[in-house]
Amino acid sequence: MMEKLKVTVRNKTDVLLETECFSVSMANEIGPFDILAEHANFVSIFSGEIVVGRVSGQKWKTKCERGIVRVVGNVVDVVILEE
Repeated sequence: MMEKLKVTVRNKTDVLLETECFSVSMANEIGPFDILAEHANFVSIFSGEIVVGRVSGQKWKTKCERGIVRVVGNVVDVVILEE
C-alpha cells in the first residue's frame, strides 16, 4: 500500500480540509508540481488550483489567488492567503 500524507488546507479563518491523502498538486511561478509521500521538505508560494488526491480515490479541489505550502516529512500544510 502507498504511503500517505497528512494534509491540512486552511484560509485565514477556517480549516477547509484535514485528511490523509496520496498526493497534493498545485503550481508556483516555475510551474506545476506534485507532492507525494517522502517528498523533500520545502516551503513555496503558489497560486491557482489545489488538488488533493484522497485515499478514497476522490479528489478535493479549490482555487486561490495566492497561498503558502509547507512540507515537513509527510505532513503538508497549505494556507490560502487570497481566495
